[in-house]
Amino acid sequence: MTAMYATITSKGQITLPVEARRALGLREGQKVSVRVEGNSLVIDAPESVESLRARIREEATRRGTWGIVPAAGDGWTARAEDFRAGD
Repeated sequence: MTAMYATITSKGQITLPVEARRALGLREGQKVSVRVEGNSLVIDAPESVESLRARIREEATRRGTWGIVPAAGDGWTARAEDFRAGD
């Protein structure tokens, strides 16, 4: 795909070129993921619920925790160190 350009408005908004929206399958009102990587702004289409479920299942299986459900009221605790990159 060729380079595309957009202008930042006084409110900090940009309009994504139609070619980019079509390439990512984006629709009006849809949320996107935005992140800064070095000197670039990366805009990603959101994952489908099915692919997100599959990714969670794969990670839980890898960690050996798939199918483990806490007792009612126990809740789950998430710690930052549990989500280190590369684990």
